[in-house]
Amino acid sequence: MPASKGREPGEASAGGAAAGRTRDQVVIGVDVGGTNIRAARVGSDGRVFQRFESPSPARDQEMMVDALVAVVAEAVAAGGGRGEVRAVGLGAAGYVLHETGVVMEAPNIAWRDVPLRSVVSERAGLAVFLDNDANAAAAGEHLFGVARGVDDFVYLTLGTGIGGGIFIDGKVYRGRRGTAAELGHVTVDPTGPVCGCGRRGCLEALASGTALEREAERLVALDPGSVLHGMSGGDSPGLEGEAVARAAEEGDRAALAAFEYVSLWLGIGIVNFIHVFDPELVVLGGGMARSGHLLLDSVRRSVAEHGIGSLVRDARIELSCLGGDAGVVGAAAMAWEGIG
Repeated sequence: MPASKGREPGEASAGGAAAGRTRDQVVIGVDVGGTNIRAARVGSDGRVFQRFESPSPARDQEMMVDALVAVVAEAVAAGGGRGEVRAVGLGAAGYVLHETGVVMEAPNIAWRDVPLRSVVSERAGLAVFLDNDANAAAAGEHLFGVARGVDDFVYLTLGTGIGGGIFIDGKVYRGRRGTAAELGHVTVDPTGPVCGCGRRGCLEALASGTALEREAERLVALDPGSVLHGMSGGDSPGLEGEAVARAAEEGDRAALAAFEYVSLWLGIGIVNFIHVFDPELVVLGGGMARSGHLLLDSVRRSVAEHGIGSLVRDARIELSCLGGDAGVVGAAAMAWEGIG
């Protein structure tokens, strides 16, 4: 599947370039998600020069790998000889064995024991650094974003699913095999809906973009007079999160209630993470975070309501400042750190 045409340069948060790196050097940062594959040419200061995107053929492993390689190839070629590409960073949704570069599986992608790092490296002809997409995004926040200078924080990427990254004492916490921080798959309601992983009541099943859309569809069916019902043309199945956010901004009852629902459960999940890890900061990133205070204010209320006051009071909860570039900048940050 061919990648889309690159969009013109934008800019992410910038930090200082490391010694030994020149301004015309870039890495390719790739955010491999269940809905889209996004890539960018990123400088050592976190600036994004060009972006590329392709839909994810997530139900077919071979097609997914081919689409990923095509996006990487387009991003490498787009420089037209300008800007040396040093490496590729991949932030992949799923359970990633960091040391071996293997993606074991993913709830929303047909990965099954894919040696993704070696496959992409061989086909792209470049050094490749691979980690879980949320770990990569957390690394980007730590180097270039709202968590700069913060040693202990939790990062949540909120999209089709929910991923997590944890920094302890200034370093990514990966656990024994590298699969730690699967925060989307902690059980918050054993009687809740079935998750993409097959289990019931995961945080992801209750507080992800998918959960937002599902709850909005349920509420629209009960409220045919809602703005959201009009946006959907009366066909509630297939409602997208962006439409729900637009309707909520207009004060639509069903859309606002859907946001309250996911914010309630997300807040309960965050309370658990604060109680366990005692972070200074919790960062919300991913597509849902672009809904801004529609999400943030309700989540903060839920945390205050469900947490032990003395434990949650001082923990900041903030939106990623990297916006839609968090995934690609994070993957790039991982690559820059990898090559030194």
